[in-house]
Order: sequence, then structure tokens, then C-alpha cells
Amino acid sequence: MSEATKDSAYPVQFVPFSSALDGTFWSEISRRKLEVVRLEEGPVPAQAWYCCDSAVGLPALANLDHTAFDMSSHSTGANIPGSCQLRGSIWLPNSLEAMKKLDKTALLEAAGQNIWDAIESESALSDPGTLNAFIGIVYVDIKSYKFWYWFAFPAVCLPDAVVFAGPPTKLPDVMKDDLVSQLDAAYGKLKLADRAAFLVDADSSGALKILPLSKLNEVYESGRRFYVGYTDPSTSEQHPGWPLRNLLGMLSRCWLGSKERKVLPLLAYRRQGREGQLWSSRSLVFSVRFGGDALEQTFTTPRFVGWERNAAGQLGPRMVNLSGGMDPKKVAETAVGLNLQLMRWRLAPTLNLEVIANTRCLLLGAGTLGCNVARSLMGWGVRTITFVDAGRVSYSNPVRQSLYILSDCENGGRHKADAAADALKRVFPAMDARGVVLSIPMPGHGVPSGSEDTIRKQVEQLEQLVAEHDAIFLLLDTREARWLPTLMACARGKLVINAALGFDTFLVMRHGVGERSEVDSDKPSRCGEGPSTSGDGQFVHEQLSADQLGCYFCNDVVGPTDSTRDRTLDQQCTVTRPGVSMMAGALAVELLVGLLQHPEKGRAPAGAGSWDAPCDNPLGMVPHQIRGFIGRHHYMTLACTAFSMCTACSPAVVSQYNADGWEFVAHVLRDASYLEELTGLSRLHAETDLDQVWALSDSEGD
Repeated sequence: MSEATKDSAYPVQFVPFSSALDGTFWSEISRRKLEVVRLEEGPVPAQAWYCCDSAVGLPALANLDHTAFDMSSHSTGANIPGSCQLRGSIWLPNSLEAMKKLDKTALLEAAGQNIWDAIESESALSDPGTLNAFIGIVYVDIKSYKFWYWFAFPAVCLPDAVVFAGPPTKLPDVMKDDLVSQLDAAYGKLKLADRAAFLVDADSSGALKILPLSKLNEVYESGRRFYVGYTDPSTSEQHPGWPLRNLLGMLSRCWLGSKERKVLPLLAYRRQGREGQLWSSRSLVFSVRFGGDALEQTFTTPRFVGWERNAAGQLGPRMVNLSGGMDPKKVAETAVGLNLQLMRWRLAPTLNLEVIANTRCLLLGAGTLGCNVARSLMGWGVRTITFVDAGRVSYSNPVRQSLYILSDCENGGRHKADAAADALKRVFPAMDARGVVLSIPMPGHGVPSGSEDTIRKQVEQLEQLVAEHDAIFLLLDTREARWLPTLMACARGKLVINAALGFDTFLVMRHGVGERSEVDSDKPSRCGEGPSTSGDGQFVHEQLSADQLGCYFCNDVVGPTDSTRDRTLDQQCTVTRPGVSMMAGALAVELLVGLLQHPEKGRAPAGAGSWDAPCDNPLGMVPHQIRGFIGRHHYMTLACTAFSMCTACSPAVVSQYNADGWEFVAHVLRDASYLEELTGLSRLHAETDLDQVWALSDSEGD
């Protein structure tokens, strides 16, 4: 940018700023647009930095990195010696078309007017940093990693009467070495806010000091030798940097109080490294002359310039494409959360993605359900998944179990737990996925002679896994296999999601959490379906607290036992319509995520209420049970109370487990009927049989 002068043979030219955008800036602005700004287009407060010690030949750089939006003193530029701050704003349009439609002239005029207001109010004298500003327009194409950007550095169009009195001179040519050393020492002690512009007071005693710019009139009237100094980002030996434009605009407005004040000495402070130290030998000294018309011209609002030119030398935006040079793994880490973050733009602004990502999930069972649940959890951003399974991949598995391929079946088959964990890492390398080959002990299956230590270690390992995770998924083949993890999770207050399949039916439910309250001590679990209505036809939003909700075994009036004996082939395999597992797996994950979004998390109540009842959850209601009937393409949401004689979650069973641990578990493994005796189910059976005898006797008596 140049301005030809009429009174001097030396044209006035300023080296404009050139935006220098660090790679971390693109990462941060993408994150901020996606997670913070969303549909808003700005302006977003930001900052850039320039320094006085750039290498010779470099343009005057305005640097932006990942701290551009961190306005605290801990940002990168604040800790760099010789750096100065550019305060500004960045607009983030939602489309390239919106970027084109922005009124660039109006944006520049508004930013320039803010600078001029600071000049007219003379607040810029006490805070010269307000003279240096920028505005930016950045369109972020998050999916393709392309960025369109255009920056402007508003600068005053100086009056024609403001000219340079002569060519610039190197600082060592006009100042002795000891004074230069004093200048460097004094500049090094300046606070960040004082570096933009300052006074260099060199009195006749040979001492040099730096004073605030606000003392300009006082120093000028004293008659002492002084310079108006500023931190200069230019490396040109002939031309000062862009910050001088607004500084001269302020001086012509605030200092030029009378026509007698015509010449002002200036110091463009620059530094370079030499012998391990910073020297200001590249600094320039020159004088500016205010002509006779300058006073009159400065009392009108000036015009402003400052938009950058692109690589073609035209006024227009630039584009950078980072897709080709990025680490695919890092790209994947960013991209997998894109759809989730977009949910927060319009549909679910309060969605808490962090709590989902930080939830550690234990999947007991790596079969059809386990595979589908794992993929859905990944889609929701869960990053920690542990599989537990003792089976191997067979040739019938890959077509139904989505994490396995043909090679997993060869040579006897890989362990499902290991193969599933590896598959998740292939899909997304940043997954914390692991497999645990473990057979879960079951009631009624006995403890074979010589196997007690092995089974005890299995129980202890399962206890540790339950303790280490936040959510437990029960996705096992048999009913009795779910008993021990249900008991362990209940004892530790863990969140349990249970999914079970029939041929064309499924059950997805969550277990109650919390210390059991008194609910129908002598009756099995009661279930209610919603919505329900009262006598006057109004919806009744009855709620059951989490401690009142039943578990998978609360509907049973018999204890779990070995259900694998005498099974035919069709009973040994999970024979179900292929789509049922996908539906159940998806609903199981949605139930978990809904609980995590509820203010009470796993302790969220459930009940028979309207689907559109008032709810604080951005994802809607969180039922207790979901039962699906694919033959009728229908499903029900139920809320079932806990059963005080439940063989898995009743206070009697949990307290006995907490007291005796392994001894209690071993007793149940050997004799499943022990659970019926402990809970009172045996007495309930006897009373029921007695009622039937009395009913028969009455009938015969008639």
C-alpha cells in the first residue's frame, strides 16, 4: 500500500500485514465452529500476534494459531518476547455463498470506526494496542478439510499533508551503542500492552528510558530529545510496517494541536539475534512532517483500507486444502464425531457428548447382539468397549455377526472376544477396545472336581471387570448366564442394559439401580404399559423410581437353573429373524444413551406415561422395558416393579453375596435351589400348592 507525497522526494510506503495461519489454527477453528459456534456466524473475538524480530526477507506476519480464541495471558503470543497483540473478530459463515454475500466494505468501515473512536476519545494514547486490529472471514468445510479465508487489517488513509521528511536511517547511525543497549534492556521490560507504541526519552545526561505514549505532550514541551517508538513487524530497510499508519493517524489527530508542531521523530523498533542475544541494530529512525493542511483534514472521519490480496494479487479470499497432508488416523478421530456434533446445532443443543464418550462399556457376549451393540456404541462416540466371551467364531457367524469375517473362522476359529476387539480397532484405530476370553459361571451347572480354583478366578475376574466399567450389557445366550453379572452389578450399583431375543420377539430393559425400597413384598413383579388414562380420560404420568424397577429375573417365580440340557440343535443356536438382533441392539444402545442424558443418569425414573410428557432429556423418555413383536410390527414400553423375592436383585440375595462372596456363589453354582430357599420362593411354592389342595377339597365336598 502506498501514498505518494507532494512535499517529499521519498514516497510514503507501508509494508502490509500478511496473515500467517498455523496448522493448529485450522484444527481449533474447525472444533470451535462444530462444537461452540455452530449455526451462529459471529463475530467471534480473536487475537493475532506480530513480532519485531522476523528474519530478513519475510513479510510482516500476523500470526494465528490454536490460541487465537484464547484471550487470556496464557496464549502463545503473550509469552514471546517482542510480540504485540492484534485484537479482532472472525466471522464464520455457514456456507461459501454466505461468505460471498457478507458486506466486506461495511465490516472494514465498522472495524476502522472503532479504531477512530479510540483515537478521538484519546483512549488510544493510554492503550495504543487498540490501534492494531484485524477482521477475518473464514468458511470451514469440515467434511473435506478445505478452508476459505480473507483477512483485513484496518488502517487509516492518512491526510496528504502527512509526509516523511527524509529517508529512514539505521538506529546505530544516530544513537551510541550504550544507548542502544539501554534501549534493548528497557524494551525487554515492557509489558505486552505497552509494546505497541511508546516514547523513547534520551536526555542529555546519557540515560535512556521508555515512557508511556500518554506523556507525549509533556516530553515534547520539555524540549528533551525523544522518539515516538513502536514495535515494527516489517523487515524492509526502506519501509516501515503497517502499524505505523494508525499510529500516525492518532498523532495527527491528538498531537497536532497547533500549526507550530510540524515534525515528529519516529523509531521503528526491530530486533535480530546475534551471538545469542537480541540487538536492535535493524531498527529505523525517521521523521514525519505534518503539512499545513494536516490539522484541518484530521478533524473529519477518514477512510479505511486493509483487505488482503490473494495469491493472484487481487482482492479476494484464499483457499487452503489440508485433506492431502493429514494423518488418516487423526482425520478419523475428528470425523467420527462430526454427525454427533451436528446434532447439537439444531436438534439437541443440550446433548452431552462428553459423558457418552467417557462411559466405559462392558459387553458380556460377543455374538449377534454383541456385534450390533458395539457398532451402535461406536456410532454414539463411546471410546471404551470390553468384550467378554469364551466362544470361537464359526463359519455360520460372519453373515449375522457384523464384526467377523471369513478368516476369523479358519483354523478352528478365533476367540470371539479378541476378534471383535480387533475389528473395532480396524474400523476406528483410536478405540480402546479389548477382548477377555472368559466363561461366566452359571447356577446349576455345578463346580466339577478339581475346577474350583479355575471357576473362582473366573468369578473374581468378572467382579473386577464389572467394577472397572460404567455400563454393563447382558447379551448372553442363556438366561442363567445373566444371573451372576446381574447380581454383581446390583451389588455395586452399576447400570445394566439387558437384551434378549426370541424368534420374532425381543426384550430390551434396564435394571433398577439403588438400594431396594419396599415394594409388594409377597408378589412377583407388576408391569404397567403406557400411556394410561385416568377415569376422566387424562393421561396419568405415574413414575417408578430407579430403586423400584425390576431386573431381568424379577418376573420369575423359580430360580435360574441349567437350561442347556437335552436341547436339540435348533434350541442350542439362537434362531431368530436376522433383523431382530439389529433392532434390539440399537434400542439397547439408545436406552443407555438416553439414560446418560437424563439429569439422574442411571437413577432416572420410569413409568406408564405419555410419549410426549414433559421431559428434561434431549433424547426423550427412558423406559424401563421395551418389548418388540416383529410378527405384528409392534412394540410396547413397560415399567415393572422389583420383586422382593427376586433371585438376583432382592435384598436377601445381595446382602448374602456381599457377606460371603465366593462361598455364596459356589453354593448357588452347585445347587440352584438354594436361591429359592434364600429368597422365600420355596415357601411361596408350598403355599401355592396348599391353596390348590384346599380348592380341590372344597370341590369334592360339594
